[in-house]
Amino acid sequence: MKTLFKKSIFLLLVFTFFSCSEDGKDGKDGVDGNANVIGTNTVTTSSSNWSSNTSGSFWYTTLSLPAITQSIIDKGVVSLFKSDSNGAWIAMPYTIGNQSWYYEFGVGFINIYTTNTNLSSMPNPATQKFRVVVISASNRIANPNVNWKNYDEVKYALNLED
Repeated sequence: MKTLFKKSIFLLLVFTFFSCSEDGKDGKDGVDGNANVIGTNTVTTSSSNWSSNTSGSFWYTTLSLPAITQSIIDKGVVSLFKSDSNGAWIAMPYTIGNQSWYYEFGVGFINIYTTNTNLSSMPNPATQKFRVVVISASNRIANPNVNWKNYDEVKYALNLED
């Protein structure tokens, strides 16, 4: 019982820092979010957020994300989606043409990378939009048929708000 109480307090504290909606719903009535899911609003990068290797064929940025705990790493799911030019959310990793996008994460952070697959230089990625969805093991298990790489499925299954 003490463990359940501690987990509930932890989720409440973490959920205080992250909102599952962009439209201002606060979840106070218990229907606007899901306590087992941490979804970020859209995170937008700018040119100053990106760093490069010396040849310019590789760019990266780091996002701080306290919701990624050791428990999430051990048994949960961290999905990253990037907005395309039409506003659709594409699951990372992916490659279009010569440009690849991928990510890695650890406790409290997510690193986002883009590289030119032919190793030639490429411009700074500049303004990019991302969404991170952190899913606990219990919610992952409760939704065994969800394709975690499809933002529409994830959004529907977890009641995420755009």
